[in-house]
Amino acid sequence: MFFMRRKEWMPIGTGILFALLEVLSFYMSDRPLGSSRGYTTIGSIIEYVFVPQHAQKVAYWQAYEPYLEWTVTLIVGIVFGSFLSSLLSGQFKLSLVPQMWKSTIGPSVSKRLFWAFIGGILVGFGSRLGMGCTLGMLIAGVIQLTPAGFIFMMSLWMGGLATTAAFYRLKTFTFRRG
Repeated sequence: MFFMRRKEWMPIGTGILFALLEVLSFYMSDRPLGSSRGYTTIGSIIEYVFVPQHAQKVAYWQAYEPYLEWTVTLIVGIVFGSFLSSLLSGQFKLSLVPQMWKSTIGPSVSKRLFWAFIGGILVGFGSRLGMGCTLGMLIAGVIQLTPAGFIFMMSLWMGGLATTAAFYRLKTFTFRRG
């Protein structure tokens, strides 16, 4: 458990472990790792529980049957593992408004939660529209050397830069001349 107390992990070792996990995912489920499917499965379960007549008519829900599968447990594992890692490394800190947000946007908790919710909706919608999230499309796609994975990686990078520039008003960028 000594390695769990580290604040940073070696990128090469972590990359190798992640690649082995990806291979295990293909071996066990014939699919790459991905978490956005788990959110869809949860949505399917909720709709089948509360509005079963409507759920049976929606073609999208027929592709995501309402039973717990490994992608749902992956989401639980990501949340629990992140929490455990932050506790063990001594970096856990409960904060509704991060310092960088506070210094550029302001201290408003409601504004922070509103934009976090909007961002979450956009990422979730985009991941389902693109048939994969950062885990399934980017990491699994690049590991398989698929063109879609590399296109997604560049799009994610450019979108992240544009969004950061828009929200933080270019205060976080440092440009250097070569």
